[in-house]
Amino acid sequence: MLALVWVALGCAAEPQRPVEPKPLPAPAAATTRAAQPETAPAVAASAQTTPATAASPAPSAAENASGPSPSTAAADCGMPAALVARGWRRELKPTSTLETPPFESGSTTLVVLPDTQYYASCASRHFGDQVRWAAEQKRARNVAAVLTLGDLTDKNTPAEWEYVRDGLAHVTAELPFVLVTGNHDHGPGGSSKDRMSLLQQYFPEPPGAAARVLAERAAPDDIENAYYRLPLGKVTLGVLALEWSPRASTVGWANQVLDRYAGDRVVILTHAYLYSDGTRYDWQHKGKAQEWNPLAYPTGRGAPEKRARPRSLAPDAAYDGEMLWQDLVKKHAGVFLVLSGHVLGNGVGVLSSRGEHGNVVHQVMVNYQMLKDGGLGYLRLLELIPSGKALRMKSFSPTLGVFATGADQTGELALEPPLW
Repeated sequence: MLALVWVALGCAAEPQRPVEPKPLPAPAAATTRAAQPETAPAVAASAQTTPATAASPAPSAAENASGPSPSTAAADCGMPAALVARGWRRELKPTSTLETPPFESGSTTLVVLPDTQYYASCASRHFGDQVRWAAEQKRARNVAAVLTLGDLTDKNTPAEWEYVRDGLAHVTAELPFVLVTGNHDHGPGGSSKDRMSLLQQYFPEPPGAAARVLAERAAPDDIENAYYRLPLGKVTLGVLALEWSPRASTVGWANQVLDRYAGDRVVILTHAYLYSDGTRYDWQHKGKAQEWNPLAYPTGRGAPEKRARPRSLAPDAAYDGEMLWQDLVKKHAGVFLVLSGHVLGNGVGVLSSRGEHGNVVHQVMVNYQMLKDGGLGYLRLLELIPSGKALRMKSFSPTLGVFATGADQTGELALEPPLW
């Protein structure tokens, strides 16, 4: 599945479980990324494991955690028994307190929080650990923003949204937190039977520092579709947050926004885009062969009570990954990264494709919710190295104080063209 510069896992191949701990792949040079359309990045050479630098410690659980211990959380942290029974991995192995490669001084970090729904449903410690750690690391890791990938809640209830709001209350003044919705953030009980979300009630405005970098939004008092601009010195990083299963009107708005800010380098966030086999969601050609396609949900249908069929799409047309690629992503030279979550299984996937202007767009899916306690506190670190030529990716749990060092959890993507 996850076929980036860490290891070549064929896009159609079944995921491989990590084996005995061994040294991680070394950071690849920018030229290691093959400039082929629709390809997986090349394999990096191995390197020795290096301790984390003083500027980028891996804190222990005792140092950073608060609240009940994970062992006292509700069983499986909200995951239904039918999903647990499917036998997906419940832990990430191997792990290490050492960070490899260590954080490179001068890099810029984006912290990614995918699918936190079971943390909210169980009121677990993990979400608080994550956001506090990100705020504490702002200076040491030069954290520019925290990016969510949808399914902030499990049942779209006031209690769960209050959990999210309260978890962010003491840290958002320091860091921009970009909020994105998923299917569980819509409809009664998180059913996505309609597009009603309590996001607008609890977050009519971007939280804290995110308000200062908000450039545009599709509707007043609604941040579900919004564009943020983060000044990084040498370049402005645009972050385009799109609603769950974006509608045609949303895609039209997004195209206009990216046209207006054509000089930005852009990251697009949307909940369901890439599948676990490293291909985009494509209802037209693959239908139900790809589980959990957004077009199969009631929000994607004109008559939600009817079965998902080609002729039953909503008049405003919900979009899946392939539709977004064709009508939005590939059209803009500044786009270099699309991030999504949503998909279970091994919770990883990568696809690298060339846009119409020759730019390589890395499309990355990451999800930890199938792990114990709804994710064991893991988050994804994206490090833009000082040269602007590569993006390093790592998985870290502030609660556990460890990095996941398996081949599908750490690696590097070359950026073409470079960010600056």
